[in-house]
This record gives sequence, C-alpha cells and structure tokens, in this order.
Amino acid sequence: MKLLVLAQTPPPVHGQSVMVQALVNGFAERAGITIRHVNLPLSRDIADIGRMRPGKLLALARAIRETRARCRDTSFDALYYVPAPGKRSAVVRDWLLLGAVRRLFPRLVLHWHAAGLADWLQTNASPLERHLAVRALRAADLSLVLSPALRADAEAVASRRIAVVPNGIADPCPAGPPARPPPDPSLRILFLGLCSETKGVFDALAAVQRANALAVPGAGPAFALDLVGDAPTPADAARLRAAASGDSAVLRWHGPLTGAAKEACFARSHAFLFPTRYPHEGQPLVLLEAMAWDLPVVSTRWRAIPDTLPSSAASALVAPGDVAGLAQALLRLRQTPAPTGAMRRHFLDHYTREKHLSALASALGGLSD
Repeated sequence: MKLLVLAQTPPPVHGQSVMVQALVNGFAERAGITIRHVNLPLSRDIADIGRMRPGKLLALARAIRETRARCRDTSFDALYYVPAPGKRSAVVRDWLLLGAVRRLFPRLVLHWHAAGLADWLQTNASPLERHLAVRALRAADLSLVLSPALRADAEAVASRRIAVVPNGIADPCPAGPPARPPPDPSLRILFLGLCSETKGVFDALAAVQRANALAVPGAGPAFALDLVGDAPTPADAARLRAAASGDSAVLRWHGPLTGAAKEACFARSHAFLFPTRYPHEGQPLVLLEAMAWDLPVVSTRWRAIPDTLPSSAASALVAPGDVAGLAQALLRLRQTPAPTGAMRRHFLDHYTREKHLSALASALGGLSD
C-alpha cells in the first residue's frame, strides 16, 4: 500500500504533530506500507493552532501544489488526513484542501486526533457550514479514532469504517521508573501541558491550595505543584508568575522542559494532575507519559480520558471544573498511596509506540479488504 500523509509534523510539538511524526517515521521500518509525507505547516507555535492568519493560506496553497505534484509522479492507494475539530478556521481549511486534492486518491483515511466536530456541527455551524464540512469529509473509507468515546465525529460524516487505534509513545524510562522519594514534607504534584485555563492549569493550582487548607497541619505544605509547559497568552503567564511568586513553597512554574530536566520532574513527582476541559481534547499524550513513569493520575471525566486510564486505586476522575473533587482525590492519595507498578503495567500493556504502530498497520491493512 502507498499512503500519502498530508499533515503537520513538529514544530510545534503537540499530541497531533507528534503522532503524525510517529506514523511517518514508524512506517519507514515496515514492509507492505509505503509512506510519502507532505507537511502541512500551518501553525508556527502552540498559540497559533486554530488561529486565522493570511500566511496559513500560502502554506495551504504550497501543500496543495506539492500534493498534486506527488500524485503526478506516483500512484497512491489512499490519502491520510487529520480533520478539524469544531474550530471554524480549521473547518474552512478542510473544505479548501480536501476540495482540491481528495479526488486524486481512490481512498481517504481520516485520523481524528482532536475531538468536537460533531458537537460544533449540531450547535454552532450554520446550515451552509454544516453542508460544506460534511461534504468535504463524507464517506471516508477509514476513520481512525483514539477511543470508543470519540466515535461521534467520524459517525457525523458517515465514515464507511471506523477503527479504534489508541495513541502510543516511546517508553520515556525504558529501564523503569526510579523509586519515589518520600514526601518531605510535601507530596509533589506534576502538571504537564499547555498552561491554559481550559487545559486545567488554574483548576490544578486551586485544587492544590484547597487540599493544603484541608490537610492536617505539618512542618510545611502537604502538597506542592510543579507546572511544566508554555502559557498560551501573556495574561496566563502573568497569572502564573504572580501565583508562583506569592507562594513559592507550593507552586513552581518551570516553563517548557525537555530531556533530562523533564525526566527529573517526573522522577521526583508523586502524582500527576491534569484536570483538562479543553473542548477539542482527544487522548492526551501527557497521560501516557505519566503512566509510563508509574505516577498515579488525577484527571477529569472528559473525552477519551476515562477509556485511557485503568480502573484502579492509581487513578481518580472527577467532573470537569470540580476543584473540590480534585482536592479530595489528592487528599486520598496522600492518606493511601497508590500501589506501585499499576500504571506502568497499564502503559506497557496498551500504549507503547510498538502497540500503536501495530494497531495502525492492522487498521490500514483493512483498506484492501
């Protein structure tokens, strides 16, 4: 099979671009599936994702031109594309791009890395927008979704076949996570991701502050929070700097970290806190990283997250925006530590890079059935 992948790879680094890179690199190692990649560099950084900008039209035109040139030189079996969530500017991109190139390919594969299109079509789209969006994506030969909870978008555009293919990552600690340091006196909580309101960074801070207020007084705060990631706006950055300077014993904002510095944050943490309510959340890669490091996870019942985490004492889910529930989950973790090894085993059983690529190869192989 010859597959043309029309999608963005890093930069910027986020779940969708990382997983596209895994596809492009991973299938270079596999017989039977040949990948050719046309990059679609529409976003310059995290804050640019989903934003209207004239330069994106030029990037779109270049991608269309390159795709057509590739099709003149090579006969492809299918086009692989990552469709828009419920963002108007990204939906317009789909109309323009697929309208220009879809007819060049006998089959279409949609990989739904971001969620929310079905909701947007029902509640926000005009009749014309709904018609054009469905027309651009309708009757894809294969739709890949990250979990059973995320089938609605593929169903909304009448995909002919839907396959569940969870994300997977390279093991960040192949030798196994180190033994956790004892709380001295604080249980260290890690938040990793875009430090935005909808990703839950301020709910995380409020939950840690509330848990500290409810904890039995000791020699220091019962909980301390490490925030790792960029702030999307100057206003968000100002709020985080003010909070960190006001109580440095409870909050450290590190900004984006990679390599050894990021590994050190995971190694010294006791739990992972990710109370996202991001409208287009799919299956966050940061949760897979946390499980690989064997960290208990406190998160939200949102999108694919309940399907992703194990049902065990090592994970706790609350409703989006429930700060009191988050604080209680943290207090329970301090009183009754999670069993060692549960999250790590769940990662190895379900979310490694090899398991992801194998499931992806199996789904793509079904196109010829």
